[in-house]
Amino acid sequence: MSTYTIEKVLWEFAGNPERVQKFKSDRDAYLANYTFLEKDEVEILKNMDVKQMAGRGVSTLLTMMVWQEMEGPAGMPGYMMRMNSPEGGGRTRG
Repeated sequence: MSTYTIEKVLWEFAGNPERVQKFKSDRDAYLANYTFLEKDEVEILKNMDVKQMAGRGVSTLLTMMVWQEMEGPAGMPGYMMRMNSPEGGGRTRG
């Protein structure tokens, strides 16, 4: 597992609504293009498990930025709930 590999995928969402839409419409197909990702990294990204990402050292500022790209500012309570939940994880609506 590499913090860098997860962050590399997340950075590509920044300011790119087309990538976000492609990801949200078919997460498996989108992530299949990233052959450098390990199986567990694919699952974490597919589920947007922000708590698991943070636990692995991924920038929480980056995860929050990407979350807003996917959910909009109104989605921040959902982000905070996932970050503070004892079990973490979860998938975004899209």
